[in-house]
Amino acid sequence: MEEGWNGYLLPMTKPVRTRRRTSEVRALLLDAAASVFARKGYAATTTDDIAAEAGVARTLIFRHFGSKSDLFRAAQLQPFIELMEGFRDSWQAQQAEVWTAERLMRTMVEHMYDSFRAHRHGVLGLATSLEALDQEAAKEAREVLDQVFADVTEIGKQEARRRGWFSEQDLELSIRMIVGMVASMSTMDSLLLPAGRARPSKNQVVDHLTAMALYGIRLHNGELEDGETES
Repeated sequence: MEEGWNGYLLPMTKPVRTRRRTSEVRALLLDAAASVFARKGYAATTTDDIAAEAGVARTLIFRHFGSKSDLFRAAQLQPFIELMEGFRDSWQAQQAEVWTAERLMRTMVEHMYDSFRAHRHGVLGLATSLEALDQEAAKEAREVLDQVFADVTEIGKQEARRRGWFSEQDLELSIRMIVGMVASMSTMDSLLLPAGRARPSKNQVVDHLTAMALYGIRLHNGELEDGETES
């Protein structure tokens, strides 16, 4: 009980608890899982660790994801799923009026860069934890990644046939290397890029990655001659 303004005792009022939306809880769990998996690795991470990081009850993990493996896949594979979606969107956007190769590649590289930056803990966690997954989870993770690269490669082959200046041969390997290059520069930038005033801006990094990606797939098809450019 608490005393009112006129001296009468009033019943104690309880603070109103706001119920989090399902999407908010899910986002909290995904962010927390990506962060903890990146720090501790898959095997050493417990559902209690993730719940504590997210500030929610452990039971919510199983309500939203079913298991630690399911949560790992959702948290760590999201940037690669977004990568495929971005490639498809960029490719479809230039069907009516064909973009230059530089514009198309830059759009795709920037989408990759932004997605990997937004999910950097997940990308790093996947890189360090994949071998520690149980057999079923690891198999599913690799299948998702393989399907992403297969879909992106199919888009690349259609562009190769339409543009004619790069080859379909070993194109998937080239795409995997380009993705790896963008992933490393977007998630390990503090290690790989110069610091201070010499640090390049995001646009400078994306421009360089675009130029290297275009040069790489063209070079694989035969040496570039001085002054030669792609259409």
